[in-house]
Amino acid sequence: MQVVRIRQTETDSTTSFSASNPAPPSALILDSDIPLPQITQSNELLIRIRASTVTRDELTWPETYREEIAIPGHDFSGTVVAVSSEYYASDADVMQKFNPGDEVYGMTSAHGKGSTWAEYAVVPSDEISLKPKRLDWAQSATVPMSALTAWQALFEKAGISPPDFNESRKKFSQEGRSKEKILITGASGAVGTFLVQFAALAGLHVVAASTSNDRNREFLLSLGAMEVFEYDELEGMHGEYDVIIDTVGSTTLERCWSFVKDEGTLITIDSLSFDFVEKHRQQSFATGKDQVKAIFFIVEPSGGQLEPIAIALDLELLKVFVAQTLPMSEASKAYQLANERSPRRGKIVLTI
Repeated sequence: MQVVRIRQTETDSTTSFSASNPAPPSALILDSDIPLPQITQSNELLIRIRASTVTRDELTWPETYREEIAIPGHDFSGTVVAVSSEYYASDADVMQKFNPGDEVYGMTSAHGKGSTWAEYAVVPSDEISLKPKRLDWAQSATVPMSALTAWQALFEKAGISPPDFNESRKKFSQEGRSKEKILITGASGAVGTFLVQFAALAGLHVVAASTSNDRNREFLLSLGAMEVFEYDELEGMHGEYDVIIDTVGSTTLERCWSFVKDEGTLITIDSLSFDFVEKHRQQSFATGKDQVKAIFFIVEPSGGQLEPIAIALDLELLKVFVAQTLPMSEASKAYQLANERSPRRGKIVLTI
């Protein structure tokens, strides 16, 4: 099968690629001689991948290099091709059952064997859901990692009650909103756009922060934000927010300690801020915030959470954005584009 793999060439460093010695985009090579992955567990499915996203900084992740043949990719949409012979014998109440021909989408575990910049991947059935019918392959592939990160931050870590998308869409309106205020930083980014939409659907008073009102204000208001600010405009809002979900890190995250209520919740998904709780509590800007619930977390796959997200997408309660699609033969270019700072909306997608 065809895959995009990380391959060292003679011009590269003699040191093997790793998180401490990341591969350059030029090391992303299209290879046509990789064996088809094999189903080995009763809950696994063989998926024909149709589209996968390009995630910023993935070549710096330790898990990218865990296999001898390093294939990036976690988000995907595709078609179920085969299941194990024991699949249908497992407990029907444990997981949704899928059949060959089903169109699905999902996010594979960082420690699984389902890297998705490939024509085929083996994925556990609890990591996938039926694809939203309204979306095409590329649109569907942009959803899982970003939407699951937003869902888990808001409805698991922050403890907000998720909306029931099985109810009529008329239930979700701007009226009768909670007085609970949430601040979302990096609100115009891939995760931020889902955070704004989920929080609005959950009835929160949503405040969105980004680098530019000129570029993002009307866009964020259209997603459900009630107020939109540039970061400098947040100064002086001491103890204003019940919940803050940060996607930016660095000094933006440091400043959030002032903005959150003394018994509020502060969450970041910024990968470089994995140890922020311990470090920040030793700093003066966190003084008096001992009761703040501060959390860093990494998203986990969940087919069960992707099911209601698919319902919301088919009800047109959520919007998705594709910045650009490229064929897998242009993976190196796609990765470079994904790592550029640009005003684009949505994610870069590889079509496979």
